[in-house]
Amino acid sequence: MKKIVLATLGTALVLSATSCNKDILDENPQSVITPSFLQTAQGVEAGVTGVYSGLRQIYGNDAAFFTTVAGTDEWTSGIATSSGLSDYSPTDLTPLNDGSNSFIWNVCYQQINNANGVLKYGPNAQGIAPARLTQLLAEAKLLRAQYYFRLVQDFGDVPLMLNFVDSPTTDISRAPMADVYTQILKDLNESLASIADKPAQPGRVTRATALHLISKVYLTRATSSAKQATDYQMAAQYSKELIDNQGRYGLALESDPANVFAEGNENGKEVIFNAQFNADPTFSQLGGFTYGGENIAAFQFRSRYDKLPNMARDLNNGRPFARHVPTFFLLDSYILKDASGSPLEADASLRTTDTRYNKWFTTTYYVNSPGANGGSSKAVVGDTSIWYPGRQLPAARLAQIAARTPVPYAVIQPNQYTTEYYPTLNKFDSRNRTSVNGFSSRPNIIYRLAETYLIAAEAYYYLGNSAQAATYLNVVRERAAASGKKAQMDITAAQVNIDFILDERMRELCGEFTRWYDLKRTYNASGANELLTRVRNTNYAPAFRSITADGPTKGGVYGSNAAANIKDYHVLRPIPQSEIDRTNGKITQNTGY
Repeated sequence: MKKIVLATLGTALVLSATSCNKDILDENPQSVITPSFLQTAQGVEAGVTGVYSGLRQIYGNDAAFFTTVAGTDEWTSGIATSSGLSDYSPTDLTPLNDGSNSFIWNVCYQQINNANGVLKYGPNAQGIAPARLTQLLAEAKLLRAQYYFRLVQDFGDVPLMLNFVDSPTTDISRAPMADVYTQILKDLNESLASIADKPAQPGRVTRATALHLISKVYLTRATSSAKQATDYQMAAQYSKELIDNQGRYGLALESDPANVFAEGNENGKEVIFNAQFNADPTFSQLGGFTYGGENIAAFQFRSRYDKLPNMARDLNNGRPFARHVPTFFLLDSYILKDASGSPLEADASLRTTDTRYNKWFTTTYYVNSPGANGGSSKAVVGDTSIWYPGRQLPAARLAQIAARTPVPYAVIQPNQYTTEYYPTLNKFDSRNRTSVNGFSSRPNIIYRLAETYLIAAEAYYYLGNSAQAATYLNVVRERAAASGKKAQMDITAAQVNIDFILDERMRELCGEFTRWYDLKRTYNASGANELLTRVRNTNYAPAFRSITADGPTKGGVYGSNAAANIKDYHVLRPIPQSEIDRTNGKITQNTGY
């Protein structure tokens, strides 16, 4: 994708003046987009590229992860929090203090306005081939739909802005959720009619992106107040179309889960949509802590290996932000179970049938600095330094490790996990950074084909076809199976229910910008919302506790107060107070805030 060299297309609708957003608004542009510029070939190309730039902001920085994975059954609090989203803090998760969701609101509306400018002036562009212009306008519509889909999931009723705004305005109010969904689907259907099957450049959206997104939109709307009777049917139709014709779009599942997130494969055959980054600091922020175009995905889930004996922070292991700690529920979901939920694995065989845990989580670190952090100069570089066995070891095994020569290594068992020490999700690892503390330039995957199968499975389940749902689930599960164990990973139609589907989405998509949305849009067999049910149940979202077990962690804390703090209204985010104030209350607040 081309580098972003242009400012936004005009004054954003209503921009918050929070400190975390100021650096974005004050960027030094290389040129300025104007309506007349958008009516040139160069201008419409640059305008659409500008619409893409917002993806870096909402799928790369702290806000990207705090708003999508925090406060769920997958992740609990790490050593840094933001906006109270990890524990639904009554003092931090407020219209005034929730900087993360305010940031998402502002970026989405900036880019929606940019898309509106392209769609208004672009059709009159001179000097551009008609087919190319048609493609660019289709991309702008699809991206506008993507930004609105993010907003409607977060906030419910939101302002529906379809005209280009080139001067500040306060005459704005929220549109019904149903109208927003209608517009999203209109944009997607129109883009389907003309968008290319394959991307001209990595990162460009395609017809496959539209098919995946439209199926996900229908699936999401189906449990909202805007639901339509045909939503599940349409979700099944579009996801099946993509699955059945994946070769047309150059798509296929990777044969090995390890390859999905292999460094250098971010534009691989399974990827449907991603956010592009690069190593040029002019266009992708590579340092600092402000919300901007930086990619800090590699550090979000990284535990504090650098505080343990014989270890130092290095380029290979990454910068340990320790923002998000895996719950026991997530980690134990990779243990193979029978239809009644009883484990079929034990001891050293735990999590060996389903290979995703051992391929997507780092459980062993190797000596890189003998003697560091109270270690021993006798330690050998490359030898084991830290091991997370994922189970409680017998005393004899611990004694054996303690007597090991030339030096023992640190063993951190599940009862010793803290906000600093835990197995690390490694999907976003980045070893090609410019410095030890430098940010990543890897693209971040937003949608991939494995999720298309999971969308299809859920849609068919709700349509009463559990056999077809199981078939789609088994495609994903078999791909994750250890050699010779595909049959053990298969499930039957009788095992399919919404909880199993949610758990399979967790096993496959953990950390990938989707969990909060998956839980808030679904309801269990009793009709209770899954976000509220699971976060309130400490078997899913662990309660805050002190760690007193002896061992390398030397105490600490684990878990959060999410179960105690979450309220019914937390299925929506707070509308930024600045937006309410600037419209003199025409934009109203969500209930409860």
